[in-house]
Amino acid sequence: MKRFVVCCLLSICSMLFFECSKPDEPETKERQWTIMGYFDGNNNLDVSQAGTSYIIADVQEMEKVGSNDEVTSVVMVSSLKTGGNSNYYLVEKHTDELPDKISSTKLKDLGTKDMSDPQVLKDFITWAKTNYPAKRYALVINDHGGGWRGVCEDEQNGGGALMSMPALRSALEGSPHFDVIVFHACLMSMVEVAYELQDLADYMVACEFTMPMLSILGSDLWLAELVNNPTMPALDLATKVAQSVYDRGNESQKITHMAVTDLSKIRALGARISELGNRLITETRGNWAEVGHAWGQTHFTDQDDPAFVDLREFVKKLQQEENLKEINLIKNAANEVITAVNAAVPFTKTNAPGLSRGGLTIHFPYPNNKEQFDSTNYVKLKFKETNWYNFLSVFIKSASQAMANTSVSGTVQWPGHNLSQFCVAVLDSSHTDYINSFAYVNVDRATGQFEFKLNLTANIDVIVEAFDDLNNNGTILEAGEGFGWWDRDADGKWNDMFVLKPGDQIVNANITMKQATVSSLAKRRADHRR
Repeated sequence: MKRFVVCCLLSICSMLFFECSKPDEPETKERQWTIMGYFDGNNNLDVSQAGTSYIIADVQEMEKVGSNDEVTSVVMVSSLKTGGNSNYYLVEKHTDELPDKISSTKLKDLGTKDMSDPQVLKDFITWAKTNYPAKRYALVINDHGGGWRGVCEDEQNGGGALMSMPALRSALEGSPHFDVIVFHACLMSMVEVAYELQDLADYMVACEFTMPMLSILGSDLWLAELVNNPTMPALDLATKVAQSVYDRGNESQKITHMAVTDLSKIRALGARISELGNRLITETRGNWAEVGHAWGQTHFTDQDDPAFVDLREFVKKLQQEENLKEINLIKNAANEVITAVNAAVPFTKTNAPGLSRGGLTIHFPYPNNKEQFDSTNYVKLKFKETNWYNFLSVFIKSASQAMANTSVSGTVQWPGHNLSQFCVAVLDSSHTDYINSFAYVNVDRATGQFEFKLNLTANIDVIVEAFDDLNNNGTILEAGEGFGWWDRDADGKWNDMFVLKPGDQIVNANITMKQATVSSLAKRRADHRR
């Protein structure tokens, strides 16, 4: 009888041990997918949603679906809301969350961690793989991004610097091979970024633009589909992520873009870019102004970084130049780049009016702008293998010599108001209802004076405008702030686009601003992006 009681007690204790085992203890059952989320809220993303966190809102999107035995999501969240503390969470299903609330189980409190430190990311990946092994892995990096310059800005614990792409690569080396890497961050859909990651993952999902300052990860959409079909191929998941982000941005009436890049095709694309860059150096025959003109004709919007251009569009513009299109070695190299881009990008989508995005940008700074060309750090990328950096050096030097100096100057006034230090003048080159800024300069708050100094290779249509971002929140055209344009014909209508020609010296482009109202902003809103 006593033995029976003892056996029963041992059995019960054994059951309790296994039922209460800690989440940190490795599991033996291999699931289909582990989704790892690296969510950095140690910056303005944590306070910009009416004082609440976009980063935590992104976690709440995932909580609408949660995890199961086949698909498990774990996230590392660092937040200003917790004083910069970093925590690991097992994402569980919770709905109707209040702002800044994560109800999922906290697995670890790590204290304050610098989210821009690659070792912090590496430790999280190692922990997630050890405790939640799977057949396939996806990594979601959620924060600010700067294209090839890096990602993950930690203003609380890291001084505000980005984790560079070589540093990010070091964090991923030795980790599990990822099926999908998602950047929910600005400007990361670049050839240089993909080239850095080419042997570390199968697919990259990212945006060419600066992303809307909004929670549009769309994880409740793509996670739900993955949970319903856990054997989904990696390309299908990558495409669903890109489509979900696009859909959420479009529903929110924000300009956005998302693309899927097949990283197995990036080496081939790099080789084609190498050939084009080398041919442009050796075969241009002095027609550098045409290279600069093709650069200038490639669309630029206020969602872009001015030093990044859509690779496919630039190459197509190159093929339209009068002399360059007749040079077979350049023409053939350009065709091969276009073919390689199309092969490397199985999905790309944008709602930017009138723009077709090939899916990948490339670093292409403005001629004679040394600040845009950070060659010291650029050559630290693996992309140095392509010799594109050498083309850029030659282009900047040669094209700038072929351009004519152009200037536009004037004075801004806002009757009844003093100008703030955040007042800017803008050259708008758009032919749509959206602002596609060609250039901008700060306005002297004391005198109201401004001047654009430009190097143009060809004519460009522009409107001269001014905006005063009074609260310095990065969003221009908010109700109550100042805006206006150079009313050249004094008819009071916003129809003053004119042709700015190389060598023009325009003075007295004077602007009288007025206070923006909701109705006046309906078609001219330009939100600051993530």
